[in-house]
Parts: sequence; structure tokens; C-alpha cells
Amino acid sequence: MLSALQLIRAVMLIVTWPCGTILNSSIIAVYLSDWKKGVKLGECDQISVSMGCTNLLLQCFITLGVAFLSYGLHLPFAGQVSAAIGAVFWFSIYLSFWLTAGLSVCYCLRLVNPLPKYFIQLKRRLSRIVTPLLLWSVAISFIMSVPMYGIVGMATDQNTTTNYYSMISNVIDVYKIFGGAFGMGLPTLITSVCILLSLISLLRHIRRMKQKPQFGSPQLKNLIGACRTMFLLMALNSFSFLIIFSSVLSPFNVETIWETVVFSCFMLNPSCEAIVLISGNSKLLRTWLKSLAPQG
Repeated sequence: MLSALQLIRAVMLIVTWPCGTILNSSIIAVYLSDWKKGVKLGECDQISVSMGCTNLLLQCFITLGVAFLSYGLHLPFAGQVSAAIGAVFWFSIYLSFWLTAGLSVCYCLRLVNPLPKYFIQLKRRLSRIVTPLLLWSVAISFIMSVPMYGIVGMATDQNTTTNYYSMISNVIDVYKIFGGAFGMGLPTLITSVCILLSLISLLRHIRRMKQKPQFGSPQLKNLIGACRTMFLLMALNSFSFLIIFSSVLSPFNVETIWETVVFSCFMLNPSCEAIVLISGNSKLLRTWLKSLAPQG
């Protein structure tokens, strides 16, 4: 017989898994369709489709992880499965932060005018730095997550001595500090700088439009959309960080209301990010509106 909290989590799993999968798969499908037609993807589009893939991966493993933690902890290999799920989960979280930073940099370089001098050279090379940026994001996220959960798997070994277990715990604490600093803190700082520069440029455009009402309206619209997208993505990442931080501080107990709230927030995150990406991209939004509009 399922408890009330287990029933709530089951309903959340049933609702969020298809929603997140459909939303993020649609982002990937739109750009994949363009690629098949020979349309070259822009820098922001490349990062957006990478975010769709990351959120799709995150949705799958959050669903698997919540289902396992809720109903499968009694299995003999629970420790190893939990470590593997944890590694993929943290990899996806760190990668989400870095991709948000990368998308913010692209928006900033393309839309902000005038740019500080040290950003001009970067803007000229934007098309050449997107692929290295994506690869570095994956590499940093991997280094910050996968080795740590390999160490966690070692720490769950019953044959480890007290001194060895203490040493492993210290290594894990160091990884957590570096993960928070380089996996979340640094990309959040980069995103914040991009938002600040975009807002300054937006205010300049508004002042110009007051003097010349017909000046720069398309760029103003793009700037407003970019600022909104960057701010909402950063807000979602920051909220995820606060939930993660608070859950780490409190003792883990799967049969509590707080853990159910934490699981629900994690399960909703990929869908929310997909909605932000779709609403902030005219191509994705048009595709969704066409699919939802009645055919006549």
C-alpha cells in the first residue's frame, strides 16, 4: 500500500516525465529539421539545442532517480545505482549552469551595442568559439561530478577502514566546494555580467527611442526577449541551487514532506527551462503556436 507522499511523487512522475520529454524533444526536433534542410544553425541555436538535450537527459535521470529513491532503496545494489544516478544528475545540473552562461554570452555579444573593447574581439570570433565553449562546458561538468560519485561509491564499500573513510569524506567535501564554485558560482557570475550589460544597452535603446520613435524597434524587441530569457534561466538555476543547498544541509529522509517538495522541484525544472527557451525564441514559439492552433 503506497503512502500519501509516495502517491504524490508517483503522480508528479507521471505528469512531469512526458511534459519535460515532449517540450525538450520539440526543441531538438525543430533544430534537427532545420539541419536536415541544410539551414545553418546560429550560435544561440546551437546552445539552445544543447540545452534541450541536457534537459532531456536530466528529465530521464531525475525520473529514474526519484522512482528508485522512492521505491527501490531496499535492493542489494542500491548504493551503486544511487551513485551512478547522482553522477549523471550533478553532471546535468552543472552543464545546465554552463550552457545558460554560454547562451547569455552569445545574446550579449550579438545584441549589446556598444560593447566594451575587450568583448569586440570575442564577438568577431563568436562562430568559432561556440563548439570549444560547449566542449569545455561538458568537460568541466564531467570533472566536477563523475569522479566525485566514483569516490562516493568507494565510500559505500563496507570493507573500508575508518581512516580511509575519513580521507574519502574529506576529498568529497573538497569536490563539493569546487563544484559549487566552478560548476555553479562562476557560470552564474558570467550570466549576471551579461544580463547587466544587456540591461544597460536596453536602457540606452529606450532613451534613443524616446528621441526617435522609429529607431531600433526590432533590436529593442530582441534585447527585451534576450534579457527576459537570461534572467528567467538564471532564476531557475539559482532556485535549483537553493533547493540543492538546503537539501544537502538537512538529513536525507525520503518519507518526509520536504524531500517530496525537493523531488517535485527537480522534476519540474527541465520542463520550466524548456518553456523559457521556447517562449524566448521566435522560431520555437511559432512552431508551438502552429501545432496548438486549430487547423482550418
